[in-house]
Amino acid sequence: MPKNDLCTLTGHSVWVMAKGFRPDEGGMQTYAAGVADAYAERGARVTVFTQTSVGPRQVRCSDVWLHDVGPGNGAATFWRLFKAVKKAKQEHGPPSFVHGTTWRTSVVPMLLDLPYLVTFHGREFMGGGKLLTALMHRIARKAICVVTVSNYSARKLCARLGEGRKPVVAHNGTGLRIGAAERNICAAAKITDAPTRLFSLCRLEPRKNIAACVRAARRLKDAGYTFHYVIAGRGPEYETLKRMIAELDVADVVDLVGFVSDETARRLYAEADIFIHPQMEIAGGRDFEGFGIAIADAMLFGSAVIVGQEGGAVELVEHGHSGLIVNGRDDDQLTQSIESLLVDESYRRSMAKAGHDHACENFTWMRHVEIIRQAHLAKGADASLITA
Repeated sequence: MPKNDLCTLTGHSVWVMAKGFRPDEGGMQTYAAGVADAYAERGARVTVFTQTSVGPRQVRCSDVWLHDVGPGNGAATFWRLFKAVKKAKQEHGPPSFVHGTTWRTSVVPMLLDLPYLVTFHGREFMGGGKLLTALMHRIARKAICVVTVSNYSARKLCARLGEGRKPVVAHNGTGLRIGAAERNICAAAKITDAPTRLFSLCRLEPRKNIAACVRAARRLKDAGYTFHYVIAGRGPEYETLKRMIAELDVADVVDLVGFVSDETARRLYAEADIFIHPQMEIAGGRDFEGFGIAIADAMLFGSAVIVGQEGGAVELVEHGHSGLIVNGRDDDQLTQSIESLLVDESYRRSMAKAGHDHACENFTWMRHVEIIRQAHLAKGADASLITA
């Protein structure tokens, strides 16, 4: 590739190894789709090797070619992926590089001696015994680039694997996109006489700490505040939260709506005045939030956000300016933070605007892959290997 053609990947083949992909939902699926689409926008011929609930299939999905080996877990699924990638290498030759979107998906390109970069997110690299740790070491050592999605994750990874390989930190993009017309609709949706609208969207599991939000809702209701809180998502905490809402008698102000489609999520984000995500680190530090794509989405859609101080989500906001950071273990602090945004509409709107501007500038998948490129080239690597 010519030295002056560093803004495209035109003519290059990029393979993305993904734990999951559309239409399945989840943070890893969102990440894989984000980087795949970004490489395609740069002009690359992108092939995603993955497994989903609707496979097996080989189809074009947006601007990428999808090779889906179908549902399953364990050795059988790994073997199907391995055979698919090996066959593609034999028939079409090796790609310019492979992006392993998790360390486990990077095992295949490592075994096939393909140039690859690998992304480490959060809790997925904190478990396992000596054998898995040795495998992670090997994957990181042989990668052309090691990526983490936050400085917090980078510190955790270095503590786990040692300081031998310094990761590149590239914040994620948003899970949803918003155009100028929809941005205006969002702004109009938040200017109503309706009660202030609170929103949480996440997998309902202990570290997301949504139970603390329900307790805060009870206290805010008792204090006489007018609001409506929607909790969207599914997971192991769903039934617990359902019982808590009934026991605390807040069903009139709190709706637990379960899984929502992207279309419904967009509407809820557009309507929300405040987004609450007071995540915690649990399981002795092994389970934590690496980034927080839902938070970035809320900022993009113009909500004032409240995030927990533990994990990588704190890197998304500047406290008091583009969001609020709270101790998720302190119900008083969480309640007071929500209260401060309920009582001061001007403060809330100013914070939402700052958050929106920050998300537009910093949380894009094109920026994510560009950071990776710049860091890779800074190490003196061949520009033709990874040029974005």
